[in-house]
Amino acid sequence: MDNGLQRSGVADAYPLRLLEGASSLRAQNALCDVTLEADGVAFPAHKVILASASSYCRVLFVGNAVNPEANNVKLKDASARGLKQVLDFIYTSKLELSMSSLEDTLKAAEILLVRDAIKLCFKFLDENLNQENCLEVLNIAKKFCPDEIRQKAASYVGRQYKTILQDHQRLVELDEDILRDILNKSELREYSELELFDCVMTWLRHDKERTKAARDLLKRIRFPLIPADDLQKFVQETSIMKTDSECFRYLQDALRYHSQLYTQPTLQSQKTQIRSDSANLLVLGGRTCDNKVCSDIWAADEECSGWKKLGELCTPVYNHCAVVIGNFLFVIGGQYKFEAAGKQPTNEVAGMLEKRTRFHAGVLSDHIIAVAGGTLLGNLTNTVEEYRPTDNKWAFTAPFPVAVADHAGTTHKGILYISGKENRMHDCLSLEPSQF
Repeated sequence: MDNGLQRSGVADAYPLRLLEGASSLRAQNALCDVTLEADGVAFPAHKVILASASSYCRVLFVGNAVNPEANNVKLKDASARGLKQVLDFIYTSKLELSMSSLEDTLKAAEILLVRDAIKLCFKFLDENLNQENCLEVLNIAKKFCPDEIRQKAASYVGRQYKTILQDHQRLVELDEDILRDILNKSELREYSELELFDCVMTWLRHDKERTKAARDLLKRIRFPLIPADDLQKFVQETSIMKTDSECFRYLQDALRYHSQLYTQPTLQSQKTQIRSDSANLLVLGGRTCDNKVCSDIWAADEECSGWKKLGELCTPVYNHCAVVIGNFLFVIGGQYKFEAAGKQPTNEVAGMLEKRTRFHAGVLSDHIIAVAGGTLLGNLTNTVEEYRPTDNKWAFTAPFPVAVADHAGTTHKGILYISGKENRMHDCLSLEPSQF
């Protein structure tokens, strides 16, 4: 008796049994109606199965059923190994992957547009990326993978650049783009520019065809940071630096930079920037709690979580000033002997016209401005001097309105602000490049 009851059932194992049946027919070469060929190796298959899994095959076969050419498809850019892997996946839903076969498999999957196989390849790369295979993964990712995997692999390579550059075999096997990316890094603190130059030359000499990349790679070497003697002894004697006009220009620009010693702070560019990815706080000299004058140079990171001694000044000094122009540190004035009257100021920068201590120095338009301070015999001064690195000379400029020492100052938007102390000055005065 029909009571109107209807029900549908689903056999969970049916899709797997269907694949097993199709795979069995393929293994027996039964009912196969198309052949895919790669590297001269033919693989029989079924159009309906391929068209169901491959967007490429669907477009190729639909509407071309009577075209004989659609029965024998040659895939020029696929390898036999990669094609076999993808066909096995289409018929079994299983994809055997390894780093040695992955690029071939991924390329075949890309050609046939088998999206599920492509996704499995991407997942394999993402989950198996490590320090040992990061270069290989990055090379594959640059060809096939989305930005997320490329960036992740590039990040691994970035963290491993030290071991990569130290390993001759890994260095010469680098992709040109990867080597370029490494040379572009600002945090290569462990390597001098001369060592990076040697790495590039090692890579270039490995294959004569790489000579055409010399200009592009060598322009990323910061030649002005190589000492002049090393430029002449090691770089200048390299054949590519003599025979290639552009590489020769890199060398000449660096030698010209070294010949302009006092002008260097104003000649800054990307090529003259020390490779570092962080700023540091420096403390130079000063007087200790037991009235001893020190010459120590200490550095702290951006978080001031610790201090590291970098070296020493040429002489102990305190009540001095320090300014920076183009990453060049100038230590100016001050005194090296403690006396109650402050009688021992000394010039540290050549040419300062008036010896001074307990003053303020700032930078305006790449010029150092020294404002007032204490002089010989403990007197105060209101004189202001300007130092031009390009001329290596000091010159008096408009005086400060009052004599003052132990004052504070800062530069903001091209204006130097001074706020006094020892003469009980309460005003905050500003200095523009021309006058107060």
